[in-house]
Amino acid sequence: MSISSIGSSSPYAGLYSGLSASSSNAPLGETSPREEFMKFQAMTPAQKMRAMMLAKLGVTEEQLKAMKPEERKKIEDKLKEMVKQEVQNDPEKKDQKGLVANIFA
Repeated sequence: MSISSIGSSSPYAGLYSGLSASSSNAPLGETSPREEFMKFQAMTPAQKMRAMMLAKLGVTEEQLKAMKPEERKKIEDKLKEMVKQEVQNDPEKKDQKGLVANIFA
């Protein structure tokens, strides 16, 4: 098994599809695993969480942006529910109050 085959089986491979590749090893229009990793590491924790949850749903940010407003709202609502579940299921934060709040209300 070669190292290059590892990145292609990742459930998060392609999180950054559509970005131009600056590496000569990656085919035109694709990012190398190293570039994907570096982009992922540059994200904030909230951005990482969102990207991973979108990947679980099989949707990229680009696909989400291209959706009709009704479809996008369904995905956004699903993401909110997933975040809520993550917080509620965290054993370290089980007894803490005020972790999930609508600050815009």
